[in-house]
Amino acid sequence: MKFILLGTGSGMPELGKNQSSLYVNVNGKHLLFDCGEGVSQQLLKHHLDNNVLDAIFISHYHPDHISGLFMLLQMLKIQKREKPLQLFLPERPAALVETLQFLYTFIQKFTFPLHILDCEESELYYEEVNVALTDHLLEYEDLVNESKLPNLLHSYAFRISGPEGSLAYTSDINKVESVQFLIRNCHTVIIDAQHPEADQIIRLQYSGIKRVLLTHGISPTLQAFLFENPIDMFEFAQEDITYII
Repeated sequence: MKFILLGTGSGMPELGKNQSSLYVNVNGKHLLFDCGEGVSQQLLKHHLDNNVLDAIFISHYHPDHISGLFMLLQMLKIQKREKPLQLFLPERPAALVETLQFLYTFIQKFTFPLHILDCEESELYYEEVNVALTDHLLEYEDLVNESKLPNLLHSYAFRISGPEGSLAYTSDINKVESVQFLIRNCHTVIIDAQHPEADQIIRLQYSGIKRVLLTHGISPTLQAFLFENPIDMFEFAQEDITYII
């Protein structure tokens, strides 16, 4: 398995970084997880555009994880992509189709079949992929209920299994324990280093994980600890590097 972090930025734009996006090549399948701003340019840079991708997985609907999807679909249409594309969404697929229509990006005009599915269905199509709901959006529960909004509060983490080991991509989480069972015994974990408390991430050094890639920003507490106490298995995630498992 090989993977490239196409975007490692947080919700706040930062010079020199793109928003969240991860490309994975496992067993000859080309998978894209999240589509933050800048993903189309990154795919062009790495020659992963047009007919390369097999599926896109969106972890949740925060803008820094999905805002690049619309430009990506437009690019694939302009490139006259032909290969079918699967798009796995965290919730409410009809709402996304309405957004595409609002943007005058009509699926009926696409040059390729776009199959929109639920993230929970991904395991039916890709035996390498396991998904798990996380706690990231639960802070909005009261607001959603009080305002009677249709939001389902779904946010997903992903585990991708290959012949030489597994990769976990937590996307955004509030507590590491919400994905503990998913990341157990993984070779590499790409983890949100900004939202969880620092001690939760530090304890991963005792979990049997071989490599932890810190992405999506970093909390001041965790940054200070790692500056004073470097730990080999912890690395700052870098864009445009091809990692191997």
